[in-house]
Amino acid sequence: MKSILVAMALLAFGSLSVKADTIKEVTQEIKAGSVLPLTQNVAQIWAGNLLGAQGCAYCGPESLDLSILAVLKAIGLEQSLADFNWCGLSNCIWANQQSLIAIDPNAGLGISPNSVNFGLVDVPEPSFWILSLGGLFALAVSRLFLCGRMAKNI
Repeated sequence: MKSILVAMALLAFGSLSVKADTIKEVTQEIKAGSVLPLTQNVAQIWAGNLLGAQGCAYCGPESLDLSILAVLKAIGLEQSLADFNWCGLSNCIWANQQSLIAIDPNAGLGISPNSVNFGLVDVPEPSFWILSLGGLFALAVSRLFLCGRMAKNI
């Protein structure tokens, strides 16, 4: 029984040290790729957020790399659009939110004149008959409204 507890403790501490190394590596990657100086230890917070978001079914090494690149792109947008000189928890809102999202490397988007393809789900445009019925309904409602107003004026 004692050996089982020792083995479980070693596994728990081993996974903590691996996660700490990973947080350190992701933090260094964010700091190295950032176009703005990072304050308030925000790189480490974002690294923890990114690793926490990687618990999804599609997540893997490529997803983590894409998520890090998305955070770095958000930092660049904060600099170019908002004209920030530094990035922290209080001002880099897009980067804060982007650090919570795991990017799916298999996701794709295709656009054609008839539909938008979100990978496995097609979202077609409404058919001709649905649009026609909607137009007739709007015409009928507007005619009733106008006839009602005309009756009041007589």
